[in-house]
Amino acid sequence: MLEENRIPIYVCEKEIPHLAARHFHRFPFLDLKIRPFAERPFQVGDFSIHPFQVPHDGVRKTFGFEVTARPNGKRRKVVVATDFWHWRGVSRWFEDADFIYVEANHDMDLLRANPNPRSHFHLSNENCGRLLHQALGKSRTLPQALMLGHLSEIRNRLTLARDTILNILDGSPYRDIPLHIAPRYKPSEEFHIIG
Repeated sequence: MLEENRIPIYVCEKEIPHLAARHFHRFPFLDLKIRPFAERPFQVGDFSIHPFQVPHDGVRKTFGFEVTARPNGKRRKVVVATDFWHWRGVSRWFEDADFIYVEANHDMDLLRANPNPRSHFHLSNENCGRLLHQALGKSRTLPQALMLGHLSEIRNRLTLARDTILNILDGSPYRDIPLHIAPRYKPSEEFHIIG
């Protein structure tokens, strides 16, 4: 589909050679419509996209994205971030967002019962809740919705992720923000940022 429709793929410029060497054996990677980005904001249509590096495995650069637009002159902000394990250095990016999509990869008890060394490079339910609590506590405006993604099939459960995060947010004004979980194998429902 990407090849046929010539849909652009934005890739960190330093990772293009690595990806070309390792992936897309059946489809030539460099024949795709690749748009390199660096660690500075870039534009896609009406959207300003600001990549920010998140701590993952230390081998490849991993990014979250702050996406902003100004419909009717009012700034709107969406934050999307997965594949990171430590939140303290990146929590400021989540402040004052209108919508947040963030990883809640695993439950610590399920990880102990089903060990996977790679899981340590991902955000646990508890750390996701702590990240949201800190970022929302420093926000002047609260998001209209939160969405959890990248949940492990073996080391997490939908109810565990939701309950853990809601318990961390309990007693705060942000507990009432709608909390959704991204479907694993199909698109999520549409979200409209109002106002």
